[in-house]
Amino acid sequence: MFKKLNTKTLVILLVVFGGLVLFNKFYHEKKSESTFRDVFVKIDTSIVTQIQIYPQAEKGKEVKLIKNGAKWELQNDKIKTAADSNAVRGLLAAFAEMKSLSLGGADKSSWKDLQVTDSAGTRIIFTTADNKTYNMIIGKFGYNNETRQGNTYIRHSDEEAVYSVEGFLSFSVNQGFNSWRNKVLVHGDKNNWTQLMFTYPADSSFVLSKQGTSWTVNGAPADSAKTEQYLGQLANMQSAGFADNYTPSSTPAFTLSISGNNISQPITVQAYPADSTQKFIFHSSLNPDAYFSEGQSHVMERLFVGKEKFLPAPESSGKK
Repeated sequence: MFKKLNTKTLVILLVVFGGLVLFNKFYHEKKSESTFRDVFVKIDTSIVTQIQIYPQAEKGKEVKLIKNGAKWELQNDKIKTAADSNAVRGLLAAFAEMKSLSLGGADKSSWKDLQVTDSAGTRIIFTTADNKTYNMIIGKFGYNNETRQGNTYIRHSDEEAVYSVEGFLSFSVNQGFNSWRNKVLVHGDKNNWTQLMFTYPADSSFVLSKQGTSWTVNGAPADSAKTEQYLGQLANMQSAGFADNYTPSSTPAFTLSISGNNISQPITVQAYPADSTQKFIFHSSLNPDAYFSEGQSHVMERLFVGKEKFLPAPESSGKK
């Protein structure tokens, strides 16, 4: 009787224990499923009014992007200037609907290794017109050799879970202040340009004019291939050599003025003489908040060319 009771008790205990194991397994699987976000974040980027970034590249100092009408402004604790609109659009596109690849870590124990602690990661905060905020910490970059796919680890600031998302987010967001600035010197559709006036010292000034479909230099026919090459590089000319706190103390030594169809005001770029280090300081009507240093940029030789740049090569005069 005692032996039979022990057997029955043992069977019951085994059944109960097995049930507990199955329940525990099922519970944790369901918990993991409920924790995982298929979409890490989804933001209505059309109503984003402010972006605050605390990049490691700036040692955690705030870089702020503020929407002012249709334009974006950039500021830190010293400078307020125009932002690179293309860079901001790219940033917003990355967060419009960010899908998760996998769960990198379920709790704080993974934060240090995945570099999403408050001190090791790059914090980014989006604020929208309806007063919603999206506060995230961007961490370590990873690379899958099998899929040849880059991924970045990221978490919501008020959650412990860390996710892996596609792309190079850790690099594109963790950038210095100047990376977000408007770098434009000249930008436009070269097909709309009809006249470029180069105002130089002494008697070296000249005018490049479009007559129908052909270009002329001071009235003489220009080499079409050379002219198209120059206009092509001029149509999107930028510089990252910012010269902050500069105020012109003289008249410009060189000026380029571009006019044409669908251009309400001429595009002008001026070059002011500077010291032996900066050489020249540039200023563009398309980017009035910024001044740029020539330094080692070679902008001067690409922008302010001589009229010979556009003239056809002289014919060889060898004897027959």
